[in-house]
Amino acid sequence: MAEVVKLKAGDALPQAGEFLVVTRLSRPRVFEYFIDVSPSLEPKVGRRLPPGGPGYASLETALHAAQELAEQHHVPTIYVQHESILVRPFYPGINLP
Repeated sequence: MAEVVKLKAGDALPQAGEFLVVTRLSRPRVFEYFIDVSPSLEPKVGRRLPPGGPGYASLETALHAAQELAEQHHVPTIYVQHESILVRPFYPGINLP
């Protein structure tokens, strides 16, 4: 089972290694959670899960899915972004800056 680390405001993600990150996405009137992967895992897993669709409805369901993914790929750590971090929607096929 991967270690879950809840980041505080201002904490940075590691620069290297394999890890997963649970991020909260802001949409009008709803929050969704997604699993982002470290750059070294991207070729195996993809950029963001679930890809191209609605995210996980709660932090608990996102963490459960992240634990399963971590077990599959032998990932030691899952980071949970601080709730003050809100990311923009990700649209597959569009390269955002």
